[in-house]
Amino acid sequence: MFDPDRIDVRAKLNTTEAWRLRNVSREEHTFHIHVNHFQVISVNGRPYQARGGQDTVQLPHGGEVVIRMEFLDFTGKYPFHCHILSHEDRGMMADIEVVR
Repeated sequence: MFDPDRIDVRAKLNTTEAWRLRNVSREEHTFHIHVNHFQVISVNGRPYQARGGQDTVQLPHGGEVVIRMEFLDFTGKYPFHCHILSHEDRGMMADIEVVR
């Protein structure tokens, strides 16, 4: 469950990270991150032809998506979560903090 006082991920300013987002459920989820956009690298192991930065991506059920994010402009805490409101309301949400 989401805890607004917990930091789930820390990233350093002026770095780039690749995240592997796995969906182990039997339903799709829409991953969304505030403040920062990302580049989708692959979906279920297949290269993805990104047309630019995104702040949401569909996670296929039983699948995975690899994204790449650059932390260049903002320090502080912000959330990422499932963009399906009923999932978010049930706690499918976490916080990232970008530090110097």
